[in-house]
Amino acid sequence: MLVLTTGPNPGHRPPFEVDAGAVTPPSEVPDRVPALLSGLSAVPGVRITEAEPIDPAALSPLHDPGYVAFLRETCAELAGSQQPDAEPSLYPSVFPYGPGQRGRGRKARFGEYCFDTYTPLLPGTFDAASRMASAALAAAEAVARGEPIAYALGRPPGHHAERARCGGYSYLNGTALAADRLSRLGPVAVLDVDVHHANGTQHLFYDRADVRTASIHGDPAELFPYFSGFADETGTGPGLGANRNFPLPPATDDRAYQPALESAVEWVAAGRPAFLVVAVGYDTHARDPIGGFALTTEYFTRMAGTIRQLGVPTVLVQEGGYALSHLGECAAAFVRGW
Repeated sequence: MLVLTTGPNPGHRPPFEVDAGAVTPPSEVPDRVPALLSGLSAVPGVRITEAEPIDPAALSPLHDPGYVAFLRETCAELAGSQQPDAEPSLYPSVFPYGPGQRGRGRKARFGEYCFDTYTPLLPGTFDAASRMASAALAAAEAVARGEPIAYALGRPPGHHAERARCGGYSYLNGTALAADRLSRLGPVAVLDVDVHHANGTQHLFYDRADVRTASIHGDPAELFPYFSGFADETGTGPGLGANRNFPLPPATDDRAYQPALESAVEWVAAGRPAFLVVAVGYDTHARDPIGGFALTTEYFTRMAGTIRQLGVPTVLVQEGGYALSHLGECAAAFVRGW
């Protein structure tokens, strides 16, 4: 298996999160990447290499150019600012309160381009997000050239990123970019197994029939992102019927998860995809601090084996997973399933 990594991207290290007014320690930290690589490096047959950066123009098929420019320019401005006691950071604090409203100043524009208070901008944020998108696109290119499976491993995650909004620690949607790239060669399916619904990926393909999207996740009635991921969201226009959600209750364990996974794989197979993109999240693990599921480390091997039965060239894209002490074991277990 080819693993394309971005490295830990220490320039994007959020100092905190704001959750319902409470300031909490960040979950999405640079240490996630070394933890993942420590597990993968011990698995026979894994080849790890660094992904080359991409031209930002490669982001435009899915992400709004104005949004991309705002991220790039704001991060550059933060890098040039002087704060002697702490690295500069920008958190959204005000959001549009009516349809079609556009901001002019930086504070208003960031509220327009972000949908939560967990996802700040720092001097290194755009570089880190671009590198993760680079890894996802490089994995897609490798599979397009004949590699049977390629794993884009890095941070920050991307599946919550909308066309012109960041949130859920996500800025650029590498999973969606990889699927869009492969869709030029044949029908594509996206299967998201992160514990949080892939709102960004769903919405980017919601009216397209050439990319089928499925997501298995915690019930959004109780878990982020709260406003999407319900079972009645099935697509629109040409994409009607090309989206499926499998929301599951809190504390879902191995035994309860497997039937949902088998149903999702069966639905994906019915579309006869030429390529598969799997958004991998280890935040379904029982020890994850923000997940709420109860999957065991060993189950990730069975999960991967079930998905592998689809038998098509596959891109894996790293999304969530925040229990640092277990990430390496989870990644190794998943890869062994292939």
